[in-house]
Amino acid sequence: MQPLGAPQIATGFLYCKQDLNRAPSFAMHVARPEDLETDLLDEFRYECAEQFALCEKLLLELEHQPGNTELLRQLFRAVHTVKGNLDYVGLHTLVPLPQAIEELLEPLRSGDIEFDSMLGDVLLVGLDRLRNMIALGLAGQDIGIGEAAFKTLCQRFIDLAHAKQANPAERRETLVALDPQTQLPSQAQAQAQSQQSANPLADYQLQDDPDLTFFLGMIESAEARSHFWAGRCRRQLALCLAMNDIAGSPIPMEQLAAAALLHDFGMAFLPLELLHKDGNFSSEERRMIQCHPRQTHEMLRRMPRWQEAADIILCHHEHADGSGYPKHLHENDIPAGAQIIDIVDTFEARTHERAHQTLSKRPVIRAILEINNQAGRQFSQHWVEIFNQTLKSRPELARD
Repeated sequence: MQPLGAPQIATGFLYCKQDLNRAPSFAMHVARPEDLETDLLDEFRYECAEQFALCEKLLLELEHQPGNTELLRQLFRAVHTVKGNLDYVGLHTLVPLPQAIEELLEPLRSGDIEFDSMLGDVLLVGLDRLRNMIALGLAGQDIGIGEAAFKTLCQRFIDLAHAKQANPAERRETLVALDPQTQLPSQAQAQAQSQQSANPLADYQLQDDPDLTFFLGMIESAEARSHFWAGRCRRQLALCLAMNDIAGSPIPMEQLAAAALLHDFGMAFLPLELLHKDGNFSSEERRMIQCHPRQTHEMLRRMPRWQEAADIILCHHEHADGSGYPKHLHENDIPAGAQIIDIVDTFEARTHERAHQTLSKRPVIRAILEINNQAGRQFSQHWVEIFNQTLKSRPELARD
């Protein structure tokens, strides 16, 4: 994925091959005139990149300011600009999609329906689908969706616009239709997926290490407390090790593996009602949660071989700008392994945020945008770039 605000359109790695509602095997081709001037196409690409980046920024801000009519006005104008520019490059067939998105934004602007995080995700994924279609259309390729499915996609936005009141089930259904990966698996499915998933340790010849095998078994037993956690440790382990590999392995793989497996082990002993709590934590609840790095650090440091992993665990909630805990360290003082885990932990938390409430996961693209938005603040700019490179080279790590 391109960093936020990149002045070009890149076909995303998440949605470009998805067909809505099991579309027919044929795909809709978007005719584009071959005699367009290069300067015109370049200007269109640049303008689109700016407008899509603006839409993403505004949707992230609306998450925290859902009633801000000025943000909604700017979002409408950005979508309207993209729609208007499609005619100039011969992508007329795509106009119904931004038009349907505009139709949904209109009652949001007037206050007839309320903005919430689920609706924000629907808009974000819909715009990402549009961006991918534009990129494919400009390349003279089929846009990856059948004509009937395209009409259904547009109609879903229109139906949400005409709903007299917020219907979480309808919004969730639309989100899952747009991005099937937001569908939360059942407990049985989650357990089966976890059992069938590959052991990431094997990718780095660590599968026969007795300590790491013990750590993996221990944390997977802890994850069994809630099916919302199923597969979490393997997803995080795979992404952590891949980021380290892309970066040239500055951290010993076995030390990072131990830290990635055990960094949240202390959380497993907290009450589920606390971990699944809606709303803000009390000061005592926050203290309980923030104790977990020290608890796991104290446990692991008793094993002489794993001192480096223990230090990584202690610091995995430190932030580059010094706003983290427990020591309020800044980037240069935070172990590189802890900086990797901070990003991966946030990625996991954002994609699975409020799954126990909404019964769906959040789109991967939102998590990627939020992490990029925190580069140079919560996260190291260097490690955010490594994160982007890793998901670009191994997109399956974002889809597991």
